[in-house]
Amino acid sequence: MPVIIVVTIVCAVLGALSLFAASVTEARANRALHDSRSCFVGDGNPTNSFFTHRARHDRLHRLTNQLLVLSAVVSLAATGSAAYAVAVF
Repeated sequence: MPVIIVVTIVCAVLGALSLFAASVTEARANRALHDSRSCFVGDGNPTNSFFTHRARHDRLHRLTNQLLVLSAVVSLAATGSAAYAVAVF
């Protein structure tokens, strides 16, 4: 099997895995956001866990964005290498 086809397959699998990982991290980020909303006591003063959950949400959301960029880049690479493989072979 030519190397370009292997590269295309690897890029496609990496793109799918990073997209799956991005969906999992976004779900966890949304859960952290939901948990932060329940961290108020009394007259609406936030507890320390509010800031912990918010920081976790921000960190996971940044990770989601990075994984989506990775997914887009490797999907574009897979498309380009597949088009090259079709043109050459």
